Amino acid sequence: MTGRPALTRAGALVSGLIRVVDVASARSLASDLGHALVLARAESLALLRSPLAVVNAVLSPVALGAGWLLLSERTGRGTDGDAAGMLLIFVLSFVTYAGATTALAARRADLVLIRLRATALPTAGIVLGLVAPFLLVSVVQLGLLAAVAPAAGTSAPQRWWPLVFAFAFGTLVAVALAFATAAFTSAPELAQLTTTPGVLAFAGGAFALLNLPDAGWPLLIVPGAALTELTRAAWTGDAPVWPAVLTLVVTAAATLLLTARVFRWEPRR
Repeated sequence: MTGRPALTRAGALVSGLIRVVDVASARSLASDLGHALVLARAESLALLRSPLAVVNAVLSPVALGAGWLLLSERTGRGTDGDAAGMLLIFVLSFVTYAGATTALAARRADLVLIRLRATALPTAGIVLGLVAPFLLVSVVQLGLLAAVAPAAGTSAPQRWWPLVFAFAFGTLVAVALAFATAAFTSAPELAQLTTTPGVLAFAGGAFALLNLPDAGWPLLIVPGAALTELTRAAWTGDAPVWPAVLTLVVTAAATLLLTARVFRWEPRR
């Protein structure tokens, strides 16, 4: 986790750019999307100014993904759909989920979130601006890993839409879970502890499927299992996908409802 001085500087950086958002809003110089991009730029700078955050959110998922591809090539296990599932799980759990949770906890502790609520930015714009850097990093990482996957013996999928669906709804679940977890993370230093159950929910389901030919309903409730089942279906064109699709949609809806209920913009007293 980042140290308190680094987090304070990051919070000050975002706070300064909040004033830019207020001025731009008062003068009607930009749309809500433009304001969200200003916030996203602030969050990107805050991420890059934290060496530990760069290691955890930028380098670690790529290293784990590359290691998995090398291991699958040598053992002949966990290839194709299983490999795609594990790469997606690494990125979603470490970048989108854990990274966003840490950032949200830091911004709320520095009273940045409550100040953002007082600006002209709508809630959707605030959410987009806060998580956009992590979404961009996740897309770049998956693109890099997909580019090197053929060298590890991974073949092209038979159909692409399960991969797109898995990434879209997996990202939705990860972002919603990040906001929900941040509600119980009083300080950014505690994010490694509070995100552990969520990371296990992603990674545990994926690892469980490695020794199972098919996933049953109880296992599909775990987000990682549903995501991996979908990535498998991209390589096995005749495999039924509706159980994984249905459970992932239900999981996303339930996570969004939980987030709306528990998340607070101001620190808990």
